[in-house]
Amino acid sequence: MSEREKMTQETAARDTASVENKTLHTIKIETAELSFATNEVIKMLRANIQFSGYGKKAIAVTSCQPNEGKSFISFELARSLAELGERTLYLDCDIRNSVAQARLGVTEKLPGLSDFLVGKAQIGDILCKTNLPHLHMIFAGSLSPNPAELLSEELFERLCEALKKNYDYIIMDTAPLGLVIDAAIIAKQCDGSIIVIKSGNTDRKLAQLVKGRLEAADARILGVVLNESSGGHGGYGYGGYGYGEYGNGEKKASGKKAKKR
Repeated sequence: MSEREKMTQETAARDTASVENKTLHTIKIETAELSFATNEVIKMLRANIQFSGYGKKAIAVTSCQPNEGKSFISFELARSLAELGERTLYLDCDIRNSVAQARLGVTEKLPGLSDFLVGKAQIGDILCKTNLPHLHMIFAGSLSPNPAELLSEELFERLCEALKKNYDYIIMDTAPLGLVIDAAIIAKQCDGSIIVIKSGNTDRKLAQLVKGRLEAADARILGVVLNESSGGHGGYGYGGYGYGEYGNGEKKASGKKAKKR
């Protein structure tokens, strides 16, 4: 066994045992009140996650390209789950170009996922308790020049295993899969994946590419969130994958789409 493998095993074992015992750093995050319609659709997305099958704890959220609303959906889904009393972790995995900390009004410099993966922080150092009950966060940390390599390391896998033992849900906000492969690597450690697509903004071939990359990683695609859709449903829709969307030429899925009422 190499020294790095030995260190990985020792770190994983130590961190797994210490997640619950750490006194976590507390941060205050700024959140905006959602409109009734948007809140209802987030609740429907939450319900779809809850009824997607037993053991769906870790969910990767990705998009085809930037500015499709992926980070917004990720955080609001995590917040909604926490509001039910579920122990929820929002894990910012976009260690290339994260915007989560700035968007949530957290100005202090905090160690995050990338710092843990390079051995500069332990799990208790990167976990943050928030002012929202039942919601914890791990931010991306320092920008990394080699995210795919870091996320492919065994240490990331061990981290995910440790977190699954301590949280009811883990929502992983990932980089756009249409640009970089990171989300497919992350999805391998998750129980399901969601693709966020901005209505009228994403080319069909690019969406097919993203779907194919997730399937190549043996990731289970739970559904698609259609952001800024028309039709008077608050700008969001949710459709199940595997019912004809992207891949067999049909324009619409034959499965049900969650809509705001």
